[in-house]
Amino acid sequence: MRYRTAFRATLIIIVAVLALLYVCPTVNFYRWWQDEYGEDHFLLNWPGGYVTEFPAWLAPIGRVLPKRAVKLGLDLKGGIYLVYEVDDTGLSEKELRDAVNLTVEIIRKRVDELGVTEPEIQSEGRNRLVVKLPGIKDPGRAKDLIGTTALLAFKLVNPTDALYKLIQEYDRLKGEAAAGGKFVSLGDRVQTIRGDTVFYGEDYEKVKGLFAEAGEMGLVPDGWMIAYSNAIRAEDDDIYVELGGPYRKVYLVTEETPITGKYLRNAQMGYDQYGKPNVEFKWDSEGARIFGELTGEHIRENLAILLDGFVQSAPVIQSRITTQGEITGNFTSEEASDLALVLRSGALPAKLWQIQEQVVGPSLGRDAIRSGVIASLIAFAIIIFLTVFYYHFAGLVADLALLFNLVIVVSVMVLLHATLTLPGIAGLILSVAMAIDANVLIYERIREELRSGKTVKAAVDTGYRRAFLTIFDSNITTVIAAIFLYLFGTGPVRGFAVTLTIGILASMFTAIVVTKSIFDYFTGRRVKRLYIG
Repeated sequence: MRYRTAFRATLIIIVAVLALLYVCPTVNFYRWWQDEYGEDHFLLNWPGGYVTEFPAWLAPIGRVLPKRAVKLGLDLKGGIYLVYEVDDTGLSEKELRDAVNLTVEIIRKRVDELGVTEPEIQSEGRNRLVVKLPGIKDPGRAKDLIGTTALLAFKLVNPTDALYKLIQEYDRLKGEAAAGGKFVSLGDRVQTIRGDTVFYGEDYEKVKGLFAEAGEMGLVPDGWMIAYSNAIRAEDDDIYVELGGPYRKVYLVTEETPITGKYLRNAQMGYDQYGKPNVEFKWDSEGARIFGELTGEHIRENLAILLDGFVQSAPVIQSRITTQGEITGNFTSEEASDLALVLRSGALPAKLWQIQEQVVGPSLGRDAIRSGVIASLIAFAIIIFLTVFYYHFAGLVADLALLFNLVIVVSVMVLLHATLTLPGIAGLILSVAMAIDANVLIYERIREELRSGKTVKAAVDTGYRRAFLTIFDSNITTVIAAIFLYLFGTGPVRGFAVTLTIGILASMFTAIVVTKSIFDYFTGRRVKRLYIG
């Protein structure tokens, strides 16, 4: 018996020390850092704003102490919650699974380079992806980076005046069909400026439809296709100034794609000879061979560089190029940096459709934390009052165990990298109520044993032993329900299930092991009377 008591006491001390250490970063009790000279600094933050800094020879202990605070969910920290669906058109089940897994990895690479702390990217169901980005400062940019397919392709531009002839032939045939009546002229929608075929950006859908009709009429030459640029809005662009607004370019390019971005080895933002941002890329050995052959055979022809089907630029090939090249355009520094980022991470294997979006502001998260903390404190205060009022000393023991239970729950969540959400706080409060319920069962059983005339020690031992099965049965059924909530639930439901499960397991330890050890300590001193209400 003595060895069992010593073992329990040692276990409780070890758990208490570890739990407090893992909770300290969450409450910002201590801080450790290294200055520019590599020297350690370790200090304690006391309530009231008092600070104690350890001497230099003790400061290195901060290196080995836990430094991770509890991870807050989107509803507490603020951020963006996105749900995407992977386009499964033409994919078998195996191909779809592979596409989903690859998409998760590619999105994770892109998000990591954004500098988002503790992002969550995971697959859900057959073809859905859930992306949680807590603390993100620019949700729009994040969505653009995630949803960009980043399919880089290089196509030769038709070196003849075939595009001009296509437009003229379309207008001739439409004019003949109209027999003197009104018809929409393609030539009136597009114009040639400095060798580029351009049109106003607002006419994109109309011009696209007219060229599509020309394709149906068989006017697009075999082996060639129509491609468009993104809208150009640079106010220092000559054509923009001449037209007086945003415009797009139209190209006749090869249907065949001689080389794609899958051969890229690296991409990064740079600057062209005029000091404008561009994207510099390098090929791997196979890509260098293919690109070298392509550029060597088509010197003084235009090579269109397309990203997700839109032409970024179409420079003239001046000489044979092998290992590296550049993508120019009217990029801002951020746009060039983002383009380089998505090219480095690779192209998405399938189209993504965004089906849900939820943005939570940081102020709303702070309000949620404040409300959750207040609710927890009120619940805890009411429990303390009722238990002490009803069970006196035994109630105080239960309240100490309850406080220990909260510390254990937070520390385990830090240890497991679990996320605390607003429903998670609700699960935490529920686990607190269930923890005190276990003590109520034990104390009522002890009361019965005392009334039957047993000694204090015998009553305590019997009360704990006979109440254990009831407590275990009620808690294990709740844990099983929480496990199913986690397996089949999403987002907030999972957060509730995690904290509830951790709280219940911690309450089993504190309500049975910790409180029993305290009672064993006092009954071991031959206490003859236990007033338990």
